[in-house]
Amino acid sequence: MNERVLILGGGMIGSAMALDLSRHGVAVCVADVREETRARLAQQLEIETVAADLSNPAAIQDLVRGYHVVIGALPSLLGLQTLRAVIEAGRNYVDISFMPEDALALAPLARERGVTAVVDCGVAPGISNMMAGYATTVLDPCEELEIYVGGLPAERRWPFEYKAGFAPHDVIEEYVRPSRIVEHGRVVVRPALSEPERIDFPGVGTLEAFNTDGLRSLAETLRVPFMKEKTLRYPGHIETMRILRELGLFSKSPLVVAGQAVRPFDVTAALLFPMWQFEPGEADLTVLRVRARGRRDGVPTEYGWDMLDRYDPATGLRSMSRTTGFPATIVAGLLASGGFDRPGVHAPEALGMQPGLLDFVLRELEARGVSCQASVTPLPPV
Repeated sequence: MNERVLILGGGMIGSAMALDLSRHGVAVCVADVREETRARLAQQLEIETVAADLSNPAAIQDLVRGYHVVIGALPSLLGLQTLRAVIEAGRNYVDISFMPEDALALAPLARERGVTAVVDCGVAPGISNMMAGYATTVLDPCEELEIYVGGLPAERRWPFEYKAGFAPHDVIEEYVRPSRIVEHGRVVVRPALSEPERIDFPGVGTLEAFNTDGLRSLAETLRVPFMKEKTLRYPGHIETMRILRELGLFSKSPLVVAGQAVRPFDVTAALLFPMWQFEPGEADLTVLRVRARGRRDGVPTEYGWDMLDRYDPATGLRSMSRTTGFPATIVAGLLASGGFDRPGVHAPEALGMQPGLLDFVLRELEARGVSCQASVTPLPPV
């Protein structure tokens, strides 16, 4: 990739993106408002950095015009307005933000400006979507899709047995945002943290799975009658988060205390986030399991993918940063080389439907030390 690439945001995942691109000889620049972040990246990676208020869409438009491809590594709150700003500037874009809005609604604007944008391009959503899209091309029909994913500390510690591998505000969104699943071909809504189940994962042990709004675009773009996505945590975490939620501690509605209006969410965040921060060198892991079932040549068949990734002590990159950041940099390379050139806003399943693209992305991940085991299993006749 000879083009210049701009990364919006130099946090945990943005830093992983910068390291990956610089290792592959890409001229990369990271934009961030925090001086300490820019100084760290400039020193560690010897890359260009620029000070920018990324909450200002006008500033983003001016900034991105000097680059060929832009990658977004910003919190969900800034996702949609940043996507719009980059499109209006006429630059191809890859984004990982977990924005609550419908990013695909900006597809007409992107087509008008000749921009190819891929959103939700992390691990899940992201790689999981590519696998789902691919499954619909080899199963006829694809009848069932299950996605399980979680980022966890390698060592369990009371009371939460959890650390945040990405923006903590977006973690709390997983506990409050209603989750959409598909049953009998219809989208139904379940509360977050609902329908818990326990699953054994080799190399990790038993984990809890619960409903989150992880299907996102898949609920609209794929015609699969049964689909669900669940988040994975260590056993006991669900009940703790339910208690906090039922107490109202995740509420964003102001509450008057001693004459002062405060949002419980802000107080909870201020208390939780220091406890959820990884210590320097603290190990984490990422677990992903995708199962797609249907018929291939009339035979009941299951396609499966399993990923277990761990903290990389050689680079100091956490697994969640690697598994979220690397798919975005790989897809940015595809956009830069013309390997995926379709003006519009696309969810990752669109790439999975293109011949050879899922295999390409998985090979590139493998080259970066992120391995995924694929399987094809005949199923007993129903």
